Amino acid sequence: MADLTSSSPAIDYTSKDFEGFRQAMLAHAARVYPEWSGRNTADFGVLLVNLFAYMGDILSYYQDAAAREAFLETATLRSSVLAHAATLGYSPASAAPSTGTVTFLTETSQPTDVILPAGTQVTTAFIPAIDAPLTFELDEDVTVPARGGSITARVTEGAAAGTQPLTLNTGTGTETIVFVDSLGTSSGTENQSFTLPSSPALVDSVRIFVGADAPVEWHATSDMLTASPTDQVFTLTVSDSGTVTVAFGDGTLGAIPSLDLPIYASYRVGGGERGNIGANQVIDISQGVAGVFIASSSAMTGGREIESTESIRANAPKAYRTQDRAVTLRDFEDLALAVPGNAKAKATGNHHSSITISIIGADNATPSEDQITATVRYIQDRTLTGVYVHVAPGTLVGVNLGNSASPVVLGIYPNFRASEVVLSAQKAIQDLLSSQRSSFGQRIPASRIYALFDAIPGVEYVTIPLLARADGPQNGTQDIICRDWEIPVAGQIFITADGGQ
Repeated sequence: MADLTSSSPAIDYTSKDFEGFRQAMLAHAARVYPEWSGRNTADFGVLLVNLFAYMGDILSYYQDAAAREAFLETATLRSSVLAHAATLGYSPASAAPSTGTVTFLTETSQPTDVILPAGTQVTTAFIPAIDAPLTFELDEDVTVPARGGSITARVTEGAAAGTQPLTLNTGTGTETIVFVDSLGTSSGTENQSFTLPSSPALVDSVRIFVGADAPVEWHATSDMLTASPTDQVFTLTVSDSGTVTVAFGDGTLGAIPSLDLPIYASYRVGGGERGNIGANQVIDISQGVAGVFIASSSAMTGGREIESTESIRANAPKAYRTQDRAVTLRDFEDLALAVPGNAKAKATGNHHSSITISIIGADNATPSEDQITATVRYIQDRTLTGVYVHVAPGTLVGVNLGNSASPVVLGIYPNFRASEVVLSAQKAIQDLLSSQRSSFGQRIPASRIYALFDAIPGVEYVTIPLLARADGPQNGTQDIICRDWEIPVAGQIFITADGGQ
């Protein structure tokens, strides 16, 4: 038998695709079986080589995928990112509905007060973008005074799901009826899961009931690891599309619903940024009520999408780093970002006992009063004794670039279309000042703007007569300097071309 040790080539461990495996096997075969010289695809030996190379390519893919998904920074599947976040003790923000107020008015001929029960639905006009009107529901019962009287009530975007009535606390003073969807029947096995039939479901609204004659409400938990064998709890997971899955315990970590017991869910559907609409867009009462109409409505705010995978990837390590306590300014910022709805945060403090935190929502949205209050409560409970926390909305500072009389001038080479180069320049500056790239206390040097435009294909030279904050003097070109609580955004942008086609 020939000694192959001295002639064995070095192994290329990076060549892990079909062609790499195929060539490696053919090269090995040429050394071991030099008499086999056929390389025709119809050759049986070549067929075997191709089959093994194919198998190796598939196994290599799964090896790489498993290695990639094993780390938070490189994971691409949302399920993997959620698993890493759970390990770090981070709970991703769920979708939230927008809220606002609607003013109801009675006709002058209406002789009696009109009662509108909680859950009364009001809608916008038809919205082509979603192929339907938006629905809002009253948060509580309201009484509209007779003969032209009015009242302003709070509403929340979305609608209650479920059509099957379920009676709770039968025969007691707290007997109530809730409308539910049936999820199915318990099989009595470990780790049962059920999917809510309607989506996108609002996680915070989900209530689960087990049993028919005397249904018992089970309660949501973020982690089954803290549950005992008798704890009647469940967990919720949300897909990218908003579909919610309910999962029960295994008898060791969380109780198992008994065999053949029906399982019901009460919840709301809705949420997302689509509910953030302007004033006076809520115009109709879904089920018309005689003598009452909508006089006006406020802007609806606070709607947000489910937390993105990239946001979870960025925020989960921060939540782990703070360990649920605030000592340094960085801790305060990280805790503020752990509050659902906050996209950016900046903490400042002139004294160790007084901390001011500026926050801003997704897409640089101004946070509502409810959002500010929730942030204060969340952080205050995690601070040292005697530390006062003040939370305020961040300030958006417009950045003006040129004006109608003196726009930015881009010198264009003759072989480039001027309109396309100008469009590229506008997109570049919008991207630089987008909510994804801007941050609190950011400084934008004028040299950076020059370099940004100069890097655009087709630009020969750049003249910038004006670069200034929208709230400052509108003359000259100077660096944009934002204070700790300020975020730069695009203001008035005027760009024109000199030359080109």
